[in-house]
Amino acid sequence: MVNTAIEFEGDGAISKTLAGKDLYTENIVTFDDGPCVEVGHLIEYCPIDHMAPQPKNSNAFIEQILSSYIGPRVILALVAILYGTNFSLGALMNDNLPASAATSGRMVLAALVLSPFLLQLKPNLRPSVLLGGAFVSLGYVSQSIALIDTSPATVSFLGSCTVIVCPLLQWLVNKKPMGIKDAPQTWLAAFLCLSGVATLELFDASSSASTFSFAESMSRLGVGDALSLVQAVGFGVGIFMSEKMMKEEPEAALPITAGMVATTAFFSMLWCFADGWMKEPGWESLGLPGLFLDPNMRSVALAVAWTGILSTSTNFCIEITALGRVPSSEASVILATEPLWASLFAAILLHEQFGTNDYIGGVLMVSACLVNTLRPSYFRDLFGVKNDGNEATDRLLQLQGDEGDYETM
Repeated sequence: MVNTAIEFEGDGAISKTLAGKDLYTENIVTFDDGPCVEVGHLIEYCPIDHMAPQPKNSNAFIEQILSSYIGPRVILALVAILYGTNFSLGALMNDNLPASAATSGRMVLAALVLSPFLLQLKPNLRPSVLLGGAFVSLGYVSQSIALIDTSPATVSFLGSCTVIVCPLLQWLVNKKPMGIKDAPQTWLAAFLCLSGVATLELFDASSSASTFSFAESMSRLGVGDALSLVQAVGFGVGIFMSEKMMKEEPEAALPITAGMVATTAFFSMLWCFADGWMKEPGWESLGLPGLFLDPNMRSVALAVAWTGILSTSTNFCIEITALGRVPSSEASVILATEPLWASLFAAILLHEQFGTNDYIGGVLMVSACLVNTLRPSYFRDLFGVKNDGNEATDRLLQLQGDEGDYETM
């Protein structure tokens, strides 16, 4: 084994002398990649210390809340609750609007709110933002179509499959080691996630059959179920690409997100043109701004405004601020409750009924998200597995636990 001398800077960052070196090669010391925080299906924070940049805040009252222990954690819990409303309100919009009109209205409003940050997007990030935004568009479009005939709770839970998509991309593209010894939390999360998907999709608590029939279970699967998984792929690729951009420009979170939202709004508008409803008489009341001028569509207009302005763009800005005050491993656990809130709102707003398989599958999916926040060192400590006897490596792993993971290039 080749011993590599590593000198760390005072702030815990990896030494500049290692910049550009590939630490994922054979015989080179590597160390754990701690959990990053998915932010609203759009970006993922992966700074060296796993803390989002702390924005300056001149409001003394707000600063006092954010500086307290409980304040930012309560804010993140409220953020997860607001994100959970998107699924039920999305189903409500789809009952009254074409799916393309609902998605377009929501994303156009979100893009308008974030438009000031779009001007701050650096030219070197624009191609990646456009490509990442295209995949995010795929996620939102497939989610909107899935909500037409699939339970909002199921769509939300299946969207949690990003816990598999992101590590898979890290292995395929970044060549990051993903063996059972390198990333045990990923393998356990994948097992829990797939078990949750199987429970949600293959078992039906309302069925009167006393024995399980695989053929019958497969026959119950619909297009909405498949699109819910496509949603996870779209969001997963978008998260992966935003992670790479955030490592290049850690302070560009809002511009990157503004660019992805604007790209999603653009593709949603193209979807509207291709969908055909704009050729029908009275189509003006289904789009912006006519939707807000039609008194018969007031409740739908409020749902579009809520999802576009509050629970997407404004919610993200609030979240980005709170993330600067909470460690990412803890924030991930709080934000992983989003599918639970989505299920609660589905029960309240849409009077949705849940079976035993929904509860078990939901618990498995949320558990997969929570397990994915653990560090590999936790499993080594749990099972009493030593690293390799290399004292320097043990010290690096100890430092990771104390100060956060170090970036591997």
